[in-house]
Amino acid sequence: MGQISMFGMTKKQFLKRSKKVLNETGSLLLFIREIMDKEASGKISSEESSKQIENIRKNIESIFFEFEKRNPPSKYVAMQLRILRALVNMQEAVTLYSEYLKATKTGLEEKSMNKLKESKETLEEFRKEFHSIVNEVNNLQLNK
Repeated sequence: MGQISMFGMTKKQFLKRSKKVLNETGSLLLFIREIMDKEASGKISSEESSKQIENIRKNIESIFFEFEKRNPPSKYVAMQLRILRALVNMQEAVTLYSEYLKATKTGLEEKSMNKLKESKETLEEFRKEFHSIVNEVNNLQLNK
């Protein structure tokens, strides 16, 4: 096992923590999509969607701040930044979706549709980057 500074992490520790963050994030992604689908099909109200989306937003924020505190080996700082950027993108998608729900509630049809479209596009961009990061972390773990 590699040397570790007083505040730093080993490669193995960083990759393990990254994997945990990605698993938590993946679960939130599935939950977001489920909420969007249920709200679109009328299975849950926009009020219930708003509550659930707010909880997800708080979870993303918590994951972000916890992961940001990590001190990876210098070789993995870029990976940490990619993960943090992906979390910011996910947060943006959730915020846009929340704005869509608010616009829908106030009867702003055109604005709400634009927010929904933006939210879905941002979530799709996040999803693509997320899968790329997951694959990279998995490959790094395999090549110990």
